[in-house]
Amino acid sequence: MAVTAADTLHQAIEQKRDELYEIASEHSWTSPEVILVSQELDSLITHHVLSKYKKEQLNT
Repeated sequence: MAVTAADTLHQAIEQKRDELYEIASEHSWTSPEVILVSQELDSLITHHVLSKYKKEQLNT
């Protein structure tokens, strides 16, 4: 089975989420370290949503 860009992005989101929880367990949720990783996760999720939306638009 071929690995798609969506699969790779999904894996990156899961890894970043794990990283966020790990860092948050060591720092406050409002610490700069946690906020930075949270913003990186937000960016990955936004990319996923936009790519899914664009794909749906191409199929209509």
